[in-house]
Amino acid sequence: MTRSFARRPVLAVLTWVALAAVLVWTLWPIVLMVFTSFKPGSEIFAIPPTLTPKHWTFDNYTNVFTQSSMPHALVNSIIVGLLVAAATLIFCFSAGYALARFKFKGARSVALFILVGQLVPLSVLLLPLYKMVNKLQLLDTTIGLAFVHLTITVPLVTWMIRNQIAAIPISLEEAAEIDGGSRFDAVSYVTLPIAAPGLAAAGMFAFLQSWHEFLFASVFATSESARTAPVALTEFATEYHVDWGSTMAASVVLTVPVVIVFIALQRYLIGGLTSGAVKG
Repeated sequence: MTRSFARRPVLAVLTWVALAAVLVWTLWPIVLMVFTSFKPGSEIFAIPPTLTPKHWTFDNYTNVFTQSSMPHALVNSIIVGLLVAAATLIFCFSAGYALARFKFKGARSVALFILVGQLVPLSVLLLPLYKMVNKLQLLDTTIGLAFVHLTITVPLVTWMIRNQIAAIPISLEEAAEIDGGSRFDAVSYVTLPIAAPGLAAAGMFAFLQSWHEFLFASVFATSESARTAPVALTEFATEYHVDWGSTMAASVVLTVPVVIVFIALQRYLIGGLTSGAVKG
């Protein structure tokens, strides 16, 4: 008994040391990015290197907002992300509800087949998606890019929502129907409010997947009118020179809003992602 008590403080210390090491490993690139964004060009490659700037400057941020397409690209990213989140929730709630509530032969196989779509490499989908978007005359538009991003979000979100709904007792919907409501009423007034945290998490997941996606964005939105922020980051790199100060400043601008939203909504995101996780 004495040994077990003696080991507990040691295990606790080792646990906190391991967590601190992981935290430093995770946050170090972000800290370096933020400090570099405030450095003048002469300090970025100074020898010996320094973490904090000797001369703080906002020139990199001024360049990002006045000399590049980043402001318009951020607006495009927000528009595409919101379209993807809304469309993903509409399509995936319908599919997830059907897979969770309607009993038919092969329902679980269909759900697993949908999830397999998450395993397909994005590069394999480039050519068929390009032909589809081109036929629809949506190439180089925010709507076309949002349509393409659905191939990333729909498989996993459908599975997430299916598990969310399966975890809600069907007896609640049946009680609403016994009271005179239709299935639509039961879904609207019973299932949706209960599943709201999970749907919010799914919507945020879809938005974030679209927000940082680069491969599809670089192929389907090449002009400045439809370009998104991850692609706009490449403006600061030419064949012979990379403006690292402006690149880091643009990266901060691209990262900070998402971090703030995540911190504000993390309670709903974690709760939504974990609820229904053990329901097959």
